[in-house]
Amino acid sequence: MADEDRMTLAPTEIYGRSDEEQQNGPKIWRRKTEDPPGNCLVYSLTIIVIVFAVCLILSIIFLHILKPEIETVSISTRDLLFSGNSSSPYFNATLVSDISIRNSNFGAFEFEDSSLRIVYADHGVVGETTIGGRRVEAHKTVRVTGIEAEIGSFRLLNTRGLDSDLRSGFLELTSVAEVRGRIRVMGRRKWKIGVMSCTMRLNLNGRFIQNLLCD
Repeated sequence: MADEDRMTLAPTEIYGRSDEEQQNGPKIWRRKTEDPPGNCLVYSLTIIVIVFAVCLILSIIFLHILKPEIETVSISTRDLLFSGNSSSPYFNATLVSDISIRNSNFGAFEFEDSSLRIVYADHGVVGETTIGGRRVEAHKTVRVTGIEAEIGSFRLLNTRGLDSDLRSGFLELTSVAEVRGRIRVMGRRKWKIGVMSCTMRLNLNGRFIQNLLCD
């Protein structure tokens, strides 16, 4: 009985995981920390293209130099004398002009003494004066006031039709100016010429300028 009640304790066998079990077991995914060399090349080229485009846009904006804009703001008459006598027609007057010069560039505009001419219809120049040189800062407008020009028919070589214009009470005039100067942007200097052409009508009886229009 004692032998029957006695149990034999055998050591438990420990089995290792087979290769098949290890392969079929749960997989652990690890995140790749390095990009392929091709992606780095694409990123580099993209950055180069963006930098180039930005530089090109900035150069177009800053280095594109515009002509100064000039126009007559107002003009008045003084000491007007005239006669529509067919044998000896004449007129004399002083025109006093205020002009504006606008610089739309990113650099200052410095211009020399420039000329302002008054032309009567198609007959020629009847007056001329000087616009004093000065400096116009970037994106600024300078107003030049009190520019006086003496006009007179004595400058004309051909006075045909002048008597009829004087008797009508109106003279068609044109104010023409050329302002030549240098614009400096980012160390670069360039010469530019601003041109003004303004048509007007001199009312002889009222002694004032009307229909002033600048191109």
